[in-house]
Formats: sequence, C-alpha cells, structure tokens
Amino acid sequence: MAGLFSIGIRGLLDELLFMQAPGLYWLNVDRQYDAMLLSRQAIGAQADHAKVALLCAGGRALDVADGLGEGGPSRLPLFSLPDSEAAIVSLTEDLMRTLKPRGYLLILLTPLSLWQRLSEPLLRRWLTDTHGWLAQQGCTLMVIAHGAGGTALHTALLSRHRTLYGLGRLHSLQDSCLYQVDFWCNQAGVSARQQMKLTRAREEGWRVVPDSPQQPQPRNDEHQVLAELAALEDMPAPTELWRLFDGADALCDEGLKARTATLVFVLERGSAIEALAQRIHRLRQQRGNGLKLVVRELSACLRRIDERLLLTCGANLVVPHHAPLSRFLTLLDSIQGQVFARHLPADIGTLIDSMRPLRLKGVVSLERFQGALHDLMANPLLPEDGKGLLVSLCPVAGIRPGQVLTLCRMQRDGDLATVVGDRVFLFLFACAINELELTLGRIFRLSAAELFSHRVVWHQDRHVLEQLQGLNSRPGSTGGWAVHTDAGSLAETAETLSHPPRIRPEPSAIRLPVFRKEENA
Repeated sequence: MAGLFSIGIRGLLDELLFMQAPGLYWLNVDRQYDAMLLSRQAIGAQADHAKVALLCAGGRALDVADGLGEGGPSRLPLFSLPDSEAAIVSLTEDLMRTLKPRGYLLILLTPLSLWQRLSEPLLRRWLTDTHGWLAQQGCTLMVIAHGAGGTALHTALLSRHRTLYGLGRLHSLQDSCLYQVDFWCNQAGVSARQQMKLTRAREEGWRVVPDSPQQPQPRNDEHQVLAELAALEDMPAPTELWRLFDGADALCDEGLKARTATLVFVLERGSAIEALAQRIHRLRQQRGNGLKLVVRELSACLRRIDERLLLTCGANLVVPHHAPLSRFLTLLDSIQGQVFARHLPADIGTLIDSMRPLRLKGVVSLERFQGALHDLMANPLLPEDGKGLLVSLCPVAGIRPGQVLTLCRMQRDGDLATVVGDRVFLFLFACAINELELTLGRIFRLSAAELFSHRVVWHQDRHVLEQLQGLNSRPGSTGGWAVHTDAGSLAETAETLSHPPRIRPEPSAIRLPVFRKEENA
C-alpha cells in the first residue's frame, strides 16, 4: 500500500496496523527480546521494493538482521549508534550525510534508559525537530524503546500527540503480551485507548489473540453508502457519497475498512443466503456496531427464518423484493445514525445449523418424510407454530400424483414431498401462509390451479403432528405411489414414479353392422 508501512502484527485492524508517511510513531516494550522480534516482524512485513533502514543504539544492528526470515525488502541498510545523548540529538544530520532518507521507513531500536537520560525540554525539542524533518523528507520513523520502568517516559509522551502520530506499549505476560495503544493515526483514521492480547508464534511472530476485542473508532464515513451495483436497478448513484461495486466480494473487502458507513448487499436467489449471512457476520464482528448493513431482496427468495438469520448475523435492515426503489432509499435514510444493539453470536456455524436443521430436500419416502418432520417439530430453537406448512394437494382428474412430481422443483433445504394414495403432500420449511401461492408458483412448472382441484394447509405444530400420525392410515399409504428412495435427483425419482406398473390390455374384436342402400324399384 503506497505511503503506508505495516508494523507487522497479524490480526490488527488497518487503523492500528499501518504507519503513514510522513509520521513519527513510538512503542515502548518491556523486554529487549520482544523489541527485537517486533523490529524483525515490522521489517518482514514490508514489500520487496520498500525502502527500510534499521538503526540500533547501544547494540549491533547486524544481530537483529540475522534473525530475519525470507520476507521483507530486498535491501536493508544497517546503522549502529552509540548509547549516548549526542547520537540521538545528531541522528537526523547523520542520516542526511549517509542515507537519502526520502520515502524510507526508519526503525530505531534503543534502550529505554537512553531516553530517560534526556531532560524533558530536550526530549520535547527532539520530538518537534524530528517531526518537522520527517515532514520535509516524506519518511516515517518508528521508535522501539525496550526496558522496564518506562511509566514516567510514557506519561510524558502522552502529551506529545501533536508531534507523535502513534504511541503504544507492549507489556510482557507469562505466556503472552498485552498490547496497549494510547493513540494511533494513519490514513484510515484515528484510534485511541485500545487494548488487546498478543500471542507469539515462532514462524509468524506476534499476532492478536482471536478473542481479543478491537473497537473501531468513529470517523467521518457515517454518510457514505457502499452498495452493489444491482441494488439501484441500473439507476445512477443518488449522490456523490455513494460508491457502487460489481459484486458482494468487492463490497465486503471495502466494508472491512469502513466504520460507520452503510453497506447494501443484494440477494437474488435462496442458495446465496448462507454465504451472505457469513459476510455480514464477519463485517459485524470485525468492524463493530457502528456499521449499517442492509440486504435488498431483488426476487422473492427470502422466508421468515431467512430474515431472522440475516438479522441475527448482524444486518440492520432487510428490504423485501416488492419495495420499490423510492421506498428502499427512504428505508436507508431511516437507519442513519443507528447503532447495532442486538447480541451477535460468536459461532455462525452453530447459528446456521440451528436455523436450518434439515439438510434434506425433494421427494422422499413417507417414512423419511414423517421422521424428518417429527425431528423438526421437536427442535426447541425454532419458533413455535412457525416451522413451516404441511400442504395436502389433490391433483385434478386425469393427472396422477407421480405425474405431478415430474413438474416439481424443490431447491431449498427443508422442502419435502411425498405421495400418499391419491394425494401429494408437501412440507415447506419456514414458509408463512401468505407466502404459499408464491412458493407453489416457484415449485411447480405449471400453475397450481391447473394441477390441483383442491388443497388443505396446516401450519400450527400440533395440527402438523396430528396429520403426520394419520398419514399411515390413509388409503394407499403403503403401496401404489409410495416412494421408496431417499437419494438421487428429483428428476430421476419423479420419472420412476410417473410410470407405475400396469397390465397391458388384451385386444378384442368388434363387429360393426353393415348398412346397404336400397335401390328404388
């Protein structure tokens, strides 16, 4: 990233990870070994073409460079300084004589005691002069001071926020480190008062413990709208604050840099719901409660439990497919300034499994049909009387149930079909009664009014269970059209059902009367 240098700690948000050019950043570290490891990690995180120089006071820069891995810049100038006040005071002048520092990342590794020997006026003057020099040269200086007992120095540096771009501290714990950021400024914004736990891996170096919280700080992207291109129905962006993206992946990547902006995803098919829920959960978990996440349904594919899943995963608003563009824009305005206040589950996999318990769809045997529905009705995580619809369909005269199944397309997990006698039974998972006509229109290739003479619907749990118990006693429930396969495609199963065994009729002779025309005498 041009103009930005990473400090190398994996798992940090961008506003805490990068240092801008020009800039003066300061980190106090308890142990020398941890400071050397952090220096190596910062060097290794830079690109091959980056300009980086390592300066060590009171030690050899070569000792630090010897532990570098394969990554990092192709060229690394090394400088060793004496542990003296004069070396620090004349640092910028020496660099101008020995190095062309423009565009460089300068990593200065020093003992904490060196800075403690400087008087407070001299420290203030050094910070001010160095800040101006860095601005002139367009380079970045990262000071890593190692040693115990730096509380007084750290307190003095807290008031130098006008010259320092970032101030942090790395405390050593028994098996990990505590990373405290007092303030940090870069092109992604300003963050303050952050604290997280770091763990050390031999090959990867320092990284943030996954459960360690990071709270993005508010910034001036509150009125910005990031949306998929299809959300506006080929209309131009309403204002210059809108940014449009070709797909959900590009939008999600940009959303990981936002803090309080509005993100608009589109949903056109039911098979994309889980992937969208995972994106929303990731954004909410990593970017905090200030982000406003919106889903616009472009075609009728969401059921009630799908909306609950998206909202539970972190969405602020789900706009239905029948809402026109003007209504959609009004709803966007209504959530501005909103902060997500609901509980966010940590494990999205468990959440999806609890809301989508049936990994089964299509034509199944009566026994499998009953067993799946009994398990579903006993699931305590699903809403009472909201688990779905049981529908009994009677085909019109001249159409057999097996023929109806050849016109049936079930694409959602939990939507099941079976045949009992002369009836087709459907279970539509998480489908509301007012969605029945629309759902039947998606499932059958022909109009339901043309295929069925009448139908009966049950939606309450106890009524569904009563009908399941009575299916075995229905005429023809154990033979004829009963399905005996649980696997295979719906088309193959339906084709088998549409050709039941039958007796070939025997031909019989028919004698027709002979009529003769009588002639006139």
